[in-house]
Amino acid sequence: MGELILKSNLIQDWISFALLFNIFLTYLLAKINPIRTTRLFNFLKTDLYFSKHNSERETQYLNLYNIVGTLIILNTICLSFIFFSEKIIYKKTYFFEFCFLFLFLTIFLLIRYFLATLITKKGDFLKKIKSLIFKNFTLNLQYAYLYFALILIGFYSKIPSLLLYSFVGITLISWFLSQTRLFLTLFKFLPKEVFYFILYLCTFKLIPWYCFYLLVLEPRF
Repeated sequence: MGELILKSNLIQDWISFALLFNIFLTYLLAKINPIRTTRLFNFLKTDLYFSKHNSERETQYLNLYNIVGTLIILNTICLSFIFFSEKIIYKKTYFFEFCFLFLFLTIFLLIRYFLATLITKKGDFLKKIKSLIFKNFTLNLQYAYLYFALILIGFYSKIPSLLLYSFVGITLISWFLSQTRLFLTLFKFLPKEVFYFILYLCTFKLIPWYCFYLLVLEPRF
């Protein structure tokens, strides 16, 4: 009987395991490159992080550190979906939904990566903006941790909802401004590549995420 109760509790508390997965992935980051991980969490010195870790090896998409970082971003997106469903619209979610979303996002990003590589491999456009893509990835990873912290607070504390949502809103605005500032550097330093970058942005960033919303999120809500 006790084993059945324990099993039931484990099934009901799958969200805690999903949260622990991010902590485990962070441990992996620290084991792979402890110095880089320490600098990653220094949010006030992002420029130092970029200057120290902008090498050819560290900006490779299939670099182990970057793969683990991508998994953290994906897991945080899935947790954000669960948090929004459970705490804002009060709609219960299940473990299979979380797994489906995580798997869908993983396949989605893999397809996008291979398509982008295939289409741009003959030109030097991707090489020119590789540094920009790395900075974008780093900012996304840092903000993923901020959102992860807010999700933890939302699930396990009694903080007033209005205060929590205010922090979420501020973080979202800050992320948007950081992305805007990053993309504006392209207009300044690579003005001739702006058209191709906008095309890249629409084809491999905006349209795929919009399709993801239509196929996965809209039917849910």
